[in-house]
Amino acid sequence: MRTPIAAAVAALFVAAPALAADATLSEVVVPGSHEATLTQADPQPWAHSQVSREGVAVLGGPAQSNPNRLLDLMPSVNVESADGYGLSATRNLNLRGKGDFHMTRNVEGLPLTGTGHGAADMFDLENVADFELYRGAMPAGAGLGVSNTTGATNMTLRRPQDKFGVEFRQSFGTENFRRTFTRVDSGRIGPSGTSFFVSASDMQADKWKGAGLSGDRSNFTFGLAQPFANGAKFELFALSNHNEAHTYRAMNYAQMQNRDNWRTWDYDATLNPAAGQRQNWYGFNRVVQDDKALIANVVLPVGNDGRFTFRPYYWKNDGYTLSANGNNVRRWDIVHEAKGFTAQYDLKISSALDLTAGYWWMDMESPPPPVYQKDYAPTAGGDLVWSKWAVLSKHGEHQFRSPFLQLTGRVGGTTLSGGVRLHQQVQPSFSYYQTAGLPDVPYDAVWGSNPAIDPWQQVAAKTFREWLPNLSLRHELRHDLALTAAYGRRLGRADWGPVASTYNSNRAAFVAKGVSLQQVFAGLRPEISDNVDLGLRYDGDRLSLAPNLYYSRSRDKEVSLYDPVVGVTYYQSVARAIGMGAELEGSYRFGGGLSAIFALSYNRFSFDGDIQATNGAVTPVDGKQVPNSARVLAKFGLDWKRDGWTVSPVMRYVGERYGDILNQQKVPGYFLADLHVGHQWRNVAMLQEVGLGLSILNLFDKNYIGQISANDFDLNAGATYYAGAPRTVALTVSAKY
Repeated sequence: MRTPIAAAVAALFVAAPALAADATLSEVVVPGSHEATLTQADPQPWAHSQVSREGVAVLGGPAQSNPNRLLDLMPSVNVESADGYGLSATRNLNLRGKGDFHMTRNVEGLPLTGTGHGAADMFDLENVADFELYRGAMPAGAGLGVSNTTGATNMTLRRPQDKFGVEFRQSFGTENFRRTFTRVDSGRIGPSGTSFFVSASDMQADKWKGAGLSGDRSNFTFGLAQPFANGAKFELFALSNHNEAHTYRAMNYAQMQNRDNWRTWDYDATLNPAAGQRQNWYGFNRVVQDDKALIANVVLPVGNDGRFTFRPYYWKNDGYTLSANGNNVRRWDIVHEAKGFTAQYDLKISSALDLTAGYWWMDMESPPPPVYQKDYAPTAGGDLVWSKWAVLSKHGEHQFRSPFLQLTGRVGGTTLSGGVRLHQQVQPSFSYYQTAGLPDVPYDAVWGSNPAIDPWQQVAAKTFREWLPNLSLRHELRHDLALTAAYGRRLGRADWGPVASTYNSNRAAFVAKGVSLQQVFAGLRPEISDNVDLGLRYDGDRLSLAPNLYYSRSRDKEVSLYDPVVGVTYYQSVARAIGMGAELEGSYRFGGGLSAIFALSYNRFSFDGDIQATNGAVTPVDGKQVPNSARVLAKFGLDWKRDGWTVSPVMRYVGERYGDILNQQKVPGYFLADLHVGHQWRNVAMLQEVGLGLSILNLFDKNYIGQISANDFDLNAGATYYAGAPRTVALTVSAKY
């Protein structure tokens, strides 16, 4: 928590995102800027934005770990975090009005973390070459993963450098923030041309309110590159990442009405010995995660015009969460293991026709839903005493098999691209067990007690198949102006986890009405959305513009509805939704080292018709904006660069939102400003570069509500709210050799 001394020190070292002094905002998010040397004007007409290496350095902040921060200046994107540095696992992202549950987050085109539960912030952003976002339709080989109805991001990693080099960054900031990062590149070694890099980082920061850590993270990454004389290459990336943190405590709507709570409400800093309050001690509300990941990339030339790429990957996650659950503390052990690959063949059939054909394969061990959870009773002395097994189950494997095909042709100034992907997904079997009287032993050992199968909670495996077509057109009206249009179908997996947990917690109510877990699961289906984008791309000498209109329709949308027959609220795939809006992103180069970047968007995402639950009950939501969805978003940044100096103010506006589907829990909009200042010296003694970065997040110390836990699944007035972080500052010193 901030102290007067810390605040005084912060005033001397005001900062935030660590800033490489030559990183300019004009190179951050650009639809087609001449200055964006590490971005490209996408020749295909997808609603697609890309962040350059320089942009990653600016937007990634001093923590350089949270990839959500890289989306901050893109249209239709609202990124929120309970923590100023973005370290906390308490965060969300909203894209075109839709929550991020169905967002695909890929690395090197691979869905490395499977469903996304457990892993977060595995890669140091200094090791990221660029970052991209698809907001609407996308080609068949993009957005591979469990879900992509919200959109898809992809992170491209920096390869080992051709020359030997050392990079070093040291950051300090408010809330006792500190971070050290080092990367060493071998350069090409001998006649083989082998090169590699190793990097390591260590980071820690306190929460800005309450007690505990917002993050304690350490990372080790290794990369290897081996070229071959025939044009083939082999690349390998491996990492180990540890992260732990104490969570922030949310407010309900009534608590949020009292502004005095915004910067004070949190878990207890000291243990309250009173029964019914002990579980709210900060030490009983935390998360620990350990991740291991491996990615390989094999590229083989095939003839003069073909290329075959094979990318296997592996991810292992071990961790747990502790959280208050009633008067108890619940421990959820989260263990994943995912393995998979993509195989892709690219062929230039002629100068005017390209073919891409590929296949994605992945198996992943659960969760979701939680495989097992345990409840403990907190004591007045701060200990946890065994209470019971809350959940005990066995799960099959999540399986994904997905072939895809894309054809792209060009005639004069017109480019036409079309493709399709078959998404095949096996929902695993779920078998739950009765837990009364079972001892507090590890999961593998509890089976020695021969727990009885719960006949009401047995779910058979089920296979879903869906064709996901796409079609796009780009027509050059003149050399600097093009018309674009794109259509694409996307898919979002059913959310089995909350359904299984709700059934388990309300088992007696379901059994009393003769409803099994299998019957509840039978009503869950993947969400399907059809998306259309229509836009223009203008790329002049000074001005670059990309206006875009979009429209989407979603069916089988999963929402949380009250079932009056059972008397329980649970998820059902019964809703339809319509999304529509307008987006504008662009940049302008004034000259004299001054440039600007801007993004404006209007997003309407609402339910299409009142929703009828499977039991016939109707919820009047037709035309209501979904929760946590701002209709108006605006971003603007200026960048001035001269004689090694950079000065970059950034401004963001988020319009009003609602925490409930009936649009009664209104949250006011807010305006935030950040400031980044940096200077870089070249060729200092033996060093190639020396940089000093100084930034301020929330420059005017705005007191506002940022994250809302409600999403487009939630139709109940049970949303929770988090205050945005106060002014956050940091200073970064960097050097390259």
